Amino acid sequence: MRNIDMIRQISEAARGRWPDVLSLMGIDVPDSPRAQVGCPACGGKDRFRFDDDGRGAHFCNNCGAGDGLELVKKVNSCDATRAAQLVADALGMNVQDIRNPTSQCGAQQQKVQAERRAALAQQQAQEQATRAARFSSKLSALAAQAQPGESAYLAGKGLTGFFYPILPDGVLVLTLVNESGTAAAAQTIAANGEKRLLTGSAKKGAYHVINPSLSPQTVIIGEGLATVLSVHLMRPDALAVVAIDAGNLLPVAQVMRQQYPQAQIVIAADNDWHAPGELDDKGKPMVNTGRVSAERAAEIVSGLVALPLGEEKADWDDLRQRDGLQSASATFNESLYRPQGEKVTAPAEVIEIGSHVSQKRNTQKPYVDSRRNGLFWVEPREKGGEITEVESLLCSALQVVGVGIDDNRTRYLVLRWRALGAKEETTQAIPLADIGEREGWRTLKGGGLYVTTKSGLRATLADWLQSQAHKGEIWRIAQATGWQCGAYLMPDGDIIGTPEIPVLFNGRSSAASGYTTRGTAESWRDSVANLANGNYSMMTGVAAALAAPLIGLAGADGFGIHFYEQSSAGKTTTANVAASLYGNPDVLRLTWYGTALGLANEAAAHNDALMPLDEIGQGADPVEVYKSAYALFNGTGKLQGAKEGGNRELKRWRTVAISTGEVDLETFIAGAGRKAKAGQLVRLLNIPLCKAFRFHGHESGKHHADALKDAYQNHHGAAGRSWIQWLADHQQEAVNAVREAEARWRGIIPADYGEQVHRVGARFAILEAALMAGRVITGWDEQTCRDAIQYSFNAWVREFGTGNKEHQQIIEQTEAFLNAHGLSRFAPFPYDPGSLPITNLAGYRQKGGHEADPVVFYTFPAAFEKEIAQGFNAKMFAEVLKNAGMLTPPNTGRGYQRKSPRIDGRQINVYVIQYQPE
Repeated sequence: MRNIDMIRQISEAARGRWPDVLSLMGIDVPDSPRAQVGCPACGGKDRFRFDDDGRGAHFCNNCGAGDGLELVKKVNSCDATRAAQLVADALGMNVQDIRNPTSQCGAQQQKVQAERRAALAQQQAQEQATRAARFSSKLSALAAQAQPGESAYLAGKGLTGFFYPILPDGVLVLTLVNESGTAAAAQTIAANGEKRLLTGSAKKGAYHVINPSLSPQTVIIGEGLATVLSVHLMRPDALAVVAIDAGNLLPVAQVMRQQYPQAQIVIAADNDWHAPGELDDKGKPMVNTGRVSAERAAEIVSGLVALPLGEEKADWDDLRQRDGLQSASATFNESLYRPQGEKVTAPAEVIEIGSHVSQKRNTQKPYVDSRRNGLFWVEPREKGGEITEVESLLCSALQVVGVGIDDNRTRYLVLRWRALGAKEETTQAIPLADIGEREGWRTLKGGGLYVTTKSGLRATLADWLQSQAHKGEIWRIAQATGWQCGAYLMPDGDIIGTPEIPVLFNGRSSAASGYTTRGTAESWRDSVANLANGNYSMMTGVAAALAAPLIGLAGADGFGIHFYEQSSAGKTTTANVAASLYGNPDVLRLTWYGTALGLANEAAAHNDALMPLDEIGQGADPVEVYKSAYALFNGTGKLQGAKEGGNRELKRWRTVAISTGEVDLETFIAGAGRKAKAGQLVRLLNIPLCKAFRFHGHESGKHHADALKDAYQNHHGAAGRSWIQWLADHQQEAVNAVREAEARWRGIIPADYGEQVHRVGARFAILEAALMAGRVITGWDEQTCRDAIQYSFNAWVREFGTGNKEHQQIIEQTEAFLNAHGLSRFAPFPYDPGSLPITNLAGYRQKGGHEADPVVFYTFPAAFEKEIAQGFNAKMFAEVLKNAGMLTPPNTGRGYQRKSPRIDGRQINVYVIQYQPE
């Protein structure tokens, strides 16, 4: 094969993989197409751009443009053939096989290449492990010599009160950790400021935190230790992070963005200023490395830059020493800006962090000015040789946080503002399609934002809002609560845990205002949980509440528990005890009084959450309850068409409900002439309420109930949040607990029990797992938890039975029909129509020879299939009766109809049923 063909084949193999290929070859290229950095070929400092586009496309102001192969040629000063060979080595390709394609078939060649890449990866992993082991050994040796103390290096800069490991010769040891919290690098700093990186350090992405914080609102990243300590003194509210050099600013910023997705990130840049035209030792123009690296990092993580201004080389520690802490703090806050490629900032933008504002404007053209008191349209006008600015208010203060996308792939603009008189800010996602439209303005005004009524200014505001979308973060817009992007979204919008990307709940719940907190998790345990301990129905209710966020982690279906008993038995108290885990139970409590669609919408707003439903009999429509008993726990909403064609994305959810009522679900639905399906009864479990019998020092059940009410009204909400936080931190442990409970329950339910009983047993297994793991919240002992769940399961079995509920219903439905019509619509055999006329004849009946023998009913197919088997599949219905010994199939074994005795000289096909009517 000619060289040109070989080169073309290797280039094609590298297409779309150039960043990885170049990285394997030791050629660093920027992550962002807009970033302009030092050229890896000619050494130019900030005029190299890597567009990639699959071909490795790049551009350098000094050495020109080209594709990935051209860059390899320039870096290695070689021809195209040699460059292709180097690329082939990085890809694990054998150049000889490419030159002689007949030597191996395509599949074999790919296998060899894969093996080579795997071997290379293994070798690199081994080298990395060896390097890490050597580093760990050296760091341990230094740690053994070091003692905590103040560093002469820091003290000489006036930074006292900071303690670090100090070696006997006064050298400070600064340890850096990686994203998993493992020591990965270390830097030594001598008293004279000489810095060295410990051999074997994995510096990239490693960092040192000055003041650890669980959920910082602002993260400030700087290069050196002294710089970051000074910034920490200027901004003690922020998380201060040391990256140790400019090249590590971006990797550390990316780690911080992953760990704190909602925090504002600020890069405290060093000003590596050089005089214009100053050249380096290679004759190339010198570049402000500190500024360029900081702006690149800030741009990629949607952050800000704080840069010491002036034509002198300085960092923030230099400014603190020169101007004093107060003046340097003011300078820091005033210097903040958002990078825009090479430009420092876009016109008409005001950047705010905390209570500090940095303003950079182009006053020669009209612009939007963002201030604390609103967004203004500023128009410079010349009058009498002077330029004056005419201002028009567009809206009250408004911040564009980012853009979002939901399951329907709908794009949103995420906005934040504070409504007049509100204490907290509102963060809301508005569809991009509504920006500038009536719906969008209505949403903003309805949320308490003032918006100008002038159409021209509104158009300006709409244009500005859309122009800001690319500057913020990417958000996940969730229409359902529960586990989203690795964190838990509460129905009131609160987020527990750290999501992979920012998440915003855009759904609605009628009970969202109930998710408040009073007291602490400990006070709830010492009051509510203590009073509920040992009372089995209350403990089962708490188990359901604990199971609600657990089912999402375990991949289980939603279900409900329906406690029923006569009035004043403690049903509402039992439900309120469970609901108090997550908020004020009196406000959280929903009602069955509504439509099936409304309840389904509430279920979507309670995904992976508890759904308390009180009093099934008070005003509820049995027909709607009948529909909801399926819809709530089926987990899928109604299929609806979209305006633009096709169908809307289906709503999906998992929820655990606690329902109460004076009668069981089956009886309540029967009051409307409906028969509850077995599928409904294994989704919403009928459990007779066990009244409280352990009063914990109170005189009576009434006093105990009053104490519980006082307890959950003053202690609610915090315990549930603590439980969800525990689940977020112990997800695998929680899933393992469910799997162990499921295995135990499979072993304790007899094999001859019906499949539906085993299915419900899995639900009780989740309740048990939740109650056992939830002891970190409740403080209850293990045996009492197991006893409570076992008691409730036994109570459910007594109501449901141990067999198949549908089979039981089929038999009962057949018996009910024959009891009602067996003597009136089935003619005695032999039959004389003249002497005993029967309208709407259903078949014939024949009594056996003995009094105890059942009556045989020769049933017409139409009567059997349309009346007796109404609501069921006729074949399945007949099969159940056959297995129960009530239906005699034909001798052929095919089907369920057989020939009747001769009637008027002929035989007809009938279903033969045996039963003794009451």
